[in-house]
Amino acid sequence: MVRVHVCLECGCPMTGKGEFCARKCRHDFNNRRRQRGAELYDLYMAHRFERSQAQQLGVFQAINRLASNYRQEDLQRRAGRKSWRSPRTVLEERPYLKAISTYDGTGRRARA
Repeated sequence: MVRVHVCLECGCPMTGKGEFCARKCRHDFNNRRRQRGAELYDLYMAHRFERSQAQQLGVFQAINRLASNYRQEDLQRRAGRKSWRSPRTVLEERPYLKAISTYDGTGRRARA
């Protein structure tokens, strides 16, 4: 049985493996993620590591607002297709994100 799915970028039907129908689609999809990620990166790092200032400035609210704006843009410009990859796929590709890490007495990270 042939698996039919759509290109993550343009939405055209595809068969077989892969997430994109063409190199340009993959490039456009990843460029949008890079651009959006750059906006989120600074805010999230402040939220995580400069907590009191981030709370004063409402950084988490700004992060959520950006996500809502991105989704609204997807609905308007991408016929509702999501502009992010499956969290399962991302976590499967990066198992270290779910690994438990501890620090040993030498200042080096040790895995438990």
